[in-house]
This record gives sequence, structure tokens and C-alpha cells, in this order.
Amino acid sequence: MSEKIFHLHLQDSMRNKRSLVCYLKNGSISYSFYTGWTSSGIALALSNMQVGYRNGNTLPVENITGETKKQFTKRVIDMINNDSVESVVKEVNTEVKFA
Repeated sequence: MSEKIFHLHLQDSMRNKRSLVCYLKNGSISYSFYTGWTSSGIALALSNMQVGYRNGNTLPVENITGETKKQFTKRVIDMINNDSVESVVKEVNTEVKFA
């Protein structure tokens, strides 16, 4: 079973568009990082984000005890904005509902 935790639109200093999607799959957190803001981008290595180059952070692969999905997402967004070469432009709605 797979659940999307968040979907972020990112941009680097050269305004290159990228997307980061986080999933919960069979009890494990995983990430997909690719070019563009559509679903047809080219896959990129997570290391291209250079998370931790300032403060030594790494993208989390587990949550903190009692942490909600919203708190986890905010923690990752803050990490990206403050300790990577990317910045978050938009958080995409992951709870799409139809009438």
C-alpha cells in the first residue's frame, strides 16, 4: 500500500523547476525527485538537492514520535528552504476529491 505524504514544487537559483514527492510505502518513507512540475520529468538523484550542505541535515526517512503528516511536511520544507540549493515554491494538494 502506498500513500502520498506530500508533493512539492521546487526551484533552484537558476529557476530550474523540479518536483519532490514523498511516499509512505509499506511502512517506509521514500522520495521521488524529478525535473519539471509535471508528471513527465526526468528522474534526478536526491543528492542533486544538496540537502545538508550548510547544516548537515539529511532528508528524514522516519517521523518523530507523535509527529503528524503536516508537521513532517513542514520539517522537510524548512530543511529544503534553509539547508539545500532548492527552495519550495508550492505545496501541491495531495488530497484530490471528485464530486
